[in-house]
Amino acid sequence: MNTKGKKGVDISSLNGDVNIQKVKNAGYDFVMIRCGYGDDLAVQDDTRFESNVKKCEAAGVPWGAYLYSYALNTEDAKSEARHVIRLLKNKRPTLPVAFDIEDGDGYKQRHGMPSNATLRAICKTFLSEIKKAGYYPMLYSSLSWLNDRLYDKSLLNSYDVWVAQWNSTCDYKGEYGMWQYGGEQNFIDGNSIPGVGVIDKDRCYKDYPTIIKNGGYNNWPAPRALDTSGYQKGDDSLGVLALKEMLLTAKKLGIVTNGMDENSIFGEGTLIDVNQVLARGGYRQNGIAGVGFMKYLAKLTRDKI
Repeated sequence: MNTKGKKGVDISSLNGDVNIQKVKNAGYDFVMIRCGYGDDLAVQDDTRFESNVKKCEAAGVPWGAYLYSYALNTEDAKSEARHVIRLLKNKRPTLPVAFDIEDGDGYKQRHGMPSNATLRAICKTFLSEIKKAGYYPMLYSSLSWLNDRLYDKSLLNSYDVWVAQWNSTCDYKGEYGMWQYGGEQNFIDGNSIPGVGVIDKDRCYKDYPTIIKNGGYNNWPAPRALDTSGYQKGDDSLGVLALKEMLLTAKKLGIVTNGMDENSIFGEGTLIDVNQVLARGGYRQNGIAGVGFMKYLAKLTRDKI
């Protein structure tokens, strides 16, 4: 399922026994599930994580995971990353693995709120450990924390962001992949779902299942490449002109959707179409159009004529 533009929810054991089918029937298309909180201790696993995963998969609902952080330093962050990696072993989420950094229960304040520099280092440590383990990382925090405590271009531009702002619009100025727009308060579509109760609601802005599967993240096997050499973005030649003519014909036949200039330059529009063709065949979307690509595109075209 393409999650771009879709609405979803995020849940934890605090929500009780959530009926995922009712969530889906109400028009919510994905679920972010808390897997645990704090250090890598079994007593800090979310008691409903396993059952929530099973319910999502039974209902055919894309899911991702998040951990609520209590880290006060980078060593704590490493333990929290190990916590997530342990719980995701042998699982294949199709949404990101998020680091929930906030201070909703005042723990950080009571134990000496880390400096902003330390909070940023904590985020970088956790997210880099998750990425190194082969998972697709994401940073969750409130608008105010993102703008003030966590503001660091090397952090916020390196990882997808999930913004928490219960509002009718998301006012975050940077790029973001998800927006938590409501919880106990909701200014868009109500704070509950019939038969489920009050629940946090989110909107997604990327097609994460495609990104994650094609990238081989989250324990998904990476698709094989059709070509490892050939025409690619930036090339300028008569061969590229011929490729583009083939792609323009493919557009008329409904094989691809993007138009492009009739010149010999491999630009952004050509890249989009090349990757659409590769995706159609289940190949890695590496933007390369070689001999294998030409043969495959020619077959698709012949099958349509």
